[in-house]
Amino acid sequence: MEIKKDKIGWGILGPGKIAHQFCDCLQELPDAYVAAVGSRSLERSQAFADMYGGKAYGSYEEMVNDPDVDIVYVATPHPMHEAHVTLAANAGKAILCEKPFAVNRSQAERMFEVAKKNDVFLMEGLWSRFFPAWQYVREELDSGRFGRVDAVYCCTGWGGPRNNDHVDPDDRIHSPKLAGGALLDAGIYSLAAMSRIRGKFDKPVEMFSTMDFEVTGVDGDNDMILKFEDGMVAHLSSSLHRRDMECKIICEKGHISIPVNRNPDKIVIKERAEWPRLTPEQEAKAKERAEKYPAHTQRDYYHSMDVLPISQRRMNGQDTVTMEFPYRKSGFQFEAEVVQECYRAGLKTCPQVTPEETLLLISIADEMRKRANFVYPFETIDDLKGLCD
Repeated sequence: MEIKKDKIGWGILGPGKIAHQFCDCLQELPDAYVAAVGSRSLERSQAFADMYGGKAYGSYEEMVNDPDVDIVYVATPHPMHEAHVTLAANAGKAILCEKPFAVNRSQAERMFEVAKKNDVFLMEGLWSRFFPAWQYVREELDSGRFGRVDAVYCCTGWGGPRNNDHVDPDDRIHSPKLAGGALLDAGIYSLAAMSRIRGKFDKPVEMFSTMDFEVTGVDGDNDMILKFEDGMVAHLSSSLHRRDMECKIICEKGHISIPVNRNPDKIVIKERAEWPRLTPEQEAKAKERAEKYPAHTQRDYYHSMDVLPISQRRMNGQDTVTMEFPYRKSGFQFEAEVVQECYRAGLKTCPQVTPEETLLLISIADEMRKRANFVYPFETIDDLKGLCD
C-alpha cells in the first residue's frame, strides 16, 4: 500500500558517531526530519536532539513507540542489531539497520523473520552502492560496454597502527565482546562491492581465505579468494592496518577503478585501443547515463551540475578517463532517500539491497570465520552457518 506523507519522520536508535553523520546528511532531504532520538541516557539523547531536532528519550522502547517515527535508523554496535531490529519491528516501524547487518547468518535470518512477521520494511545499510559513482558503474556494466567481468580486486583498510602496545581493548573495533575486527567492520564493504559488480547472489564454488589476529583476539587482516561458476574471481581484503580502499574491476573490454570503494567521488576507466570501441550510438548512451547522475535525485546538493571527464590521456595503447561524481557532506543522503522511496511505495525490502544479498554476504563471512575457528565470546561455532549450511 502506497504511503502518502509530506515528510518522513526518522527515529535514531543509538546517537553515536555514525548517527551524527547520518543526521547531518538527512538535512539534505527536504522531505525528511528527525522525529525522535533514543538512548540509554536521556542526557545523551537530548544533546543529540538539540543538534538535529526531535524528541529525546532515555530508552529505546520509548523512542520506537513514538507515533511520529516512521523509519527507525539502528546505529548501535552490530552485536546489538538483532535486539534493536526486533524492538523496532515489534513496534511496527520500518527499519534501516547499519552495516554489518548482523554478526552471523543465524542472527540475520531471525531479523528478517521478525520483520516479515510484523510486515515492516527492513534493509541493511550498505550505503556505498547508492553513491552516484557506483550507480554509474553498475549501469555501464549492464550496458555491455565492458563485456564480461573476469575479476574483482577490492581492499577496504582503515590504515591503523600495527603496534599492539597501543591497542585499547575497550575500543569497539578491537573488542571481541563487541564483535570487533576487520572482517565485519571493513570487510563487508569489499564483499558488498563484489556482489554489486557481480549483479547476482550465487555462492562461490571455491574459496580460499586467511586471517591474522590482534593481541585482543579479533582479526586485524584478512584475505579471501572466491571463484564463481562462470569463472569470475574475486580477491577481497580488509584490514585494520592496510591503508587501501581501491576496487578494481577487470573486464573483457576494459578496466574500471574506484579509488575509494566505500564512499566514492570518482572512477577511472581504461579501455585498450585494440578492444572493440564504442559505436557512436553506444557513446551517446554512455554520455547520457553520466550526465543524468548530478540530477538523479532532483536536488541541488551537488557541488557541480556536470559529471564530465576531468582528465583524459593515452598511455601504452590505453584510453584513460577519470570522472568525478561530487557530493555534499558524507553521502548518507543517497541511501536515506532510497529508503524513503521504498517506504512511500509500501515495499518491505529494497530492490537494491535484498535479504538474499545480505544473507549471502554474511554467509561468506561466517565461512571465513568458521575455517579460522574464530568466534566471539557470545556465540559458538554452530552459530556460523557458512556456505554449505
